[in-house]
Amino acid sequence: MVAPPTPSKPPLPREHGAWGILLIPFTTAVAVAGVWNWQVTLLLVSVLCFYLARTSFLKHNYQWTVQLLVGSAGAALPLLLIWELWWLAAFGVGAAVLAFRKTERSIPMQLIAVAGLTMTAPAAWYTATGKLDYQLWLLNFLYFAGGVFYVKMHIVAAIARQVNIRQQGMPTLLYYGGLIVVAAFWLPVGYAFIPAIGRAIAGVLRLSPVLRIKHLGWTEVAHSVVFAGLLVMILRSV
Repeated sequence: MVAPPTPSKPPLPREHGAWGILLIPFTTAVAVAGVWNWQVTLLLVSVLCFYLARTSFLKHNYQWTVQLLVGSAGAALPLLLIWELWWLAAFGVGAAVLAFRKTERSIPMQLIAVAGLTMTAPAAWYTATGKLDYQLWLLNFLYFAGGVFYVKMHIVAAIARQVNIRQQGMPTLLYYGGLIVVAAFWLPVGYAFIPAIGRAIAGVLRLSPVLRIKHLGWTEVAHSVVFAGLLVMILRSV
C-alpha cells in the first residue's frame, strides 16, 4: 500500500485564539525589554515551529511533526550552545509536557493550556535580557485565563439556548471580581486590566443565547491587543 504524499504545507491550528495567547505574551515581553536581536528571532522561529509541530502531531501528520521539531530544535540550539541561555531548556520541557495531548474543553484543562502558552512571555524576556522574571507571565496568564471563563459563558448560553445569568455568568463574575482585587493591589500595572474587566461585566449583563462566534473571536483579539498595549506602556514608564 502506497503511503499518501506529505502535504506541501503543515496543518494549521484550528484554535485561532491560541495564536494570540501564544504570541501576545511574547510580544509584550520583547516590547517591554526594548530588544530585538538574533536571539529573540531564533526563539520566535523555534516557538512557531514547535507550535505547528503540535498540530501536525495531533492530526497524525508525523512527517511534518518531525520536520517542524527539527526546525524548532535547530533554532533553539544556538541559544543554548552559543549564548548559554540554558533556562530555555526548562521552558521547552515544560511546554512539551503540556503540548502533545488532545485539546480538552474543560475549564481546568484550558487554564493549564493557557499557563503553557503564556510561558512565551518569560522565555522571551529571558532571551532578550538574560534575566528570569515571573511578572510578565503572571500578568498575561491572569488576562487570558479570564478569556477562558468569558468565552465559555457565551458557549454555554448558546448550547442551552436560553440565558441564566446566575448560573452561566457567575464563574465569569467571580473570576473578574477576584481580578479587580488583584488589579487594585498591583498598581500601576493593574490598570491594564480595566478594559477587560469592563468588557466582562458588560458581557454578563448583555448575555445572549445567540452565539456570533466570529464577532466574539475578533472582539477578544481586539481586547488582547489593547491589554498588551496598555501593559507595555505602563511597564516601560515605571
